[in-house]
Amino acid sequence: MSRTQAQLVDWNDQRGFGFARLPGGADRVFVHVKSFNPHMPRPKAGDQLELEIVAGRDGRPAAASVDILGQKTGKNPSLSLHLATAAILLILLQIGLMIGVVPMWLASFYVSMGALALIAYSWDKKAAQIGAWRISEARLHLIDFSGGIIGGLLAQHMYRHKMNKPAFQKTTVAIIIVHAILLGLLGSGLIVLPMG
Repeated sequence: MSRTQAQLVDWNDQRGFGFARLPGGADRVFVHVKSFNPHMPRPKAGDQLELEIVAGRDGRPAAASVDILGQKTGKNPSLSLHLATAAILLILLQIGLMIGVVPMWLASFYVSMGALALIAYSWDKKAAQIGAWRISEARLHLIDFSGGIIGGLLAQHMYRHKMNKPAFQKTTVAIIIVHAILLGLLGSGLIVLPMG
């Protein structure tokens, strides 16, 4: 199937879709976030695209196999940064358990909240794609802050969700710092929690 170029003229990042216009044309082509190469950054209005045109809903033109021109494919470095950060926090937690300064109940709490974070991010990502009820960013941050940060980081990586939102990521970094300090203080013995 032949590929053509178009400009993304309208994009709703929350809902994950928009419209592109072909050069010299008045017709708009529907573009869904799932049609983009998965290793591309999040699209934005004004991006120049290369795509295939297929029949979409009701036979209207829709985009498939979309690439953003001028953007290199390949894994986003921030993806591995999220995984690395989650791994570091998990290692700090495990070291604390091994040397006996982190109580088992705290480790269990981190695991439970991490699982909750995975579920919450998964739901929010699916809801964004289908236009259903969303989980607020404040609530996602609250889950992360309340012990779900390891699961939250894994979920952001797995679902490519909230990765390109600078304000969201700044708060995520602040939450990471709080938990790293907490685990560091526990490991150094400056904070002692009841073990039972």
